[in-house]
Amino acid sequence: MRKSVTLSLQENIEKMRSKKKFAVSLSNPSFDPKELKKINIKNFNMQGKLSGHERVISLAEKKLLKNWKINKSNKTLITNGAKAGLYCIFKTIAGKNNKNFGIVNPNWPTYVDLIDLCNSKSFFFDTYMKENYEIDFSKLNKFLSSNKIKLLVLSSPNNPSGKIYDTRTISNLIKTCQKNKCYLVIDESFSSHTFNKKLFNKPINLNSEYLIIVNSFSKNFHLQGLRLGIIHASKKLIDRFTNVHIAVNGAPNTVSQFIIYSKKELLVEPNIKDKMTLVADFLKSKNVNFYSPDGSFYLFPQIKNKKNFSQLANKNGLFFLEGREFGSSYKGFYRFCFEKNKSELKKIIKIMEKNEIY
Repeated sequence: MRKSVTLSLQENIEKMRSKKKFAVSLSNPSFDPKELKKINIKNFNMQGKLSGHERVISLAEKKLLKNWKINKSNKTLITNGAKAGLYCIFKTIAGKNNKNFGIVNPNWPTYVDLIDLCNSKSFFFDTYMKENYEIDFSKLNKFLSSNKIKLLVLSSPNNPSGKIYDTRTISNLIKTCQKNKCYLVIDESFSSHTFNKKLFNKPINLNSEYLIIVNSFSKNFHLQGLRLGIIHASKKLIDRFTNVHIAVNGAPNTVSQFIIYSKKELLVEPNIKDKMTLVADFLKSKNVNFYSPDGSFYLFPQIKNKKNFSQLANKNGLFFLEGREFGSSYKGFYRFCFEKNKSELKKIIKIMEKNEIY
């Protein structure tokens, strides 16, 4: 099991800070703390319903699944974070025999780690900035069949590119995976961070036994410490995922769920478009190539000053995740997270401007 790339990055930052030097991550968010007042949690020490509290499930379907047509043949499972949900899915589909799982690149590195934990093998389907990270369905169909892919996972909004797959593309993905008897996992953990609303012209039908949706209260509403995610799929699949989740995690966290449904003011979608524009305008002014994000809180720029970028960045206390962490085809890219305190973001841009770090 490899070491977490995010953890390695944080260790470098802490090492530099221990020397009383400025150090931040270009690639990870830094949220402002939130204060909770007047919370009287009853039965906090009791285990709640194993699939999640009904009120939290209702909130999930209203807040996190608004781009989908909810039907009675599906169920929602509350999980202890999106990672826990993804593990339950991968472990269930992998079963006792090793399976081949497909990942649409650029990808969140955790997908690879979780698939490894399930003793399965990852196969990668690359998409490219020059093609706006669109999916070529003739190539995808061949990829799924030739590699005998049992499950395909992708993020939308994509981490790290910010690409959102529109209604038509999602519908074609569902059809293609169903044709190949391959489960489709769509990770929508950044679904509230959407800049291009036109991509969803109508709700998408969830009526497919092969479709699995993952989402996150934590990512969407900047509540990482609560560790609450969801899985939405057919009743049959949700029952199986629930068994794995209980075995590994027990029931979803009672205290976190109480906070979610009793403090609905926490579930306000943050407006971060101005921060994205701030970073995007800086990169454009330096003629840096990147996909203008439809959503998420990341950009995925192509490094212009390839010779000195890494050396200059680290020297000036800017640490980042390289493009290769998101797929072998993305050497020369890096993840830039614009969800930070605005003053910190301006300081970062000033350092990059002064030292030609772009």
